[in-house]
Amino acid sequence: MTEKMETAEVLELTTEIVASYVSNNTVASADLSGLIQDVYKTLTGLGGQVEQTERPKPAVPVKKSVLPDHIICLEDGKKLKMLKRHL
Repeated sequence: MTEKMETAEVLELTTEIVASYVSNNTVASADLSGLIQDVYKTLTGLGGQVEQTERPKPAVPVKKSVLPDHIICLEDGKKLKMLKRHL
């Protein structure tokens, strides 16, 4: 039953996208079926696995980034007096 619901949702999204596109762009009637198929295939292909992105690692350890006379940017390791201008 969930597969039917997902198909119905994809069809609904497809109709919304195609209707919006056609209302703002000139499309030949012969190309309309191909457009609908392309949008549907694209939407069904979006449900794949999502890749896990690696968290960025700081340029220096966090504990060593704050010193009495300067701070060190965790993104690029630059030594700065004020981080406000750098950001």
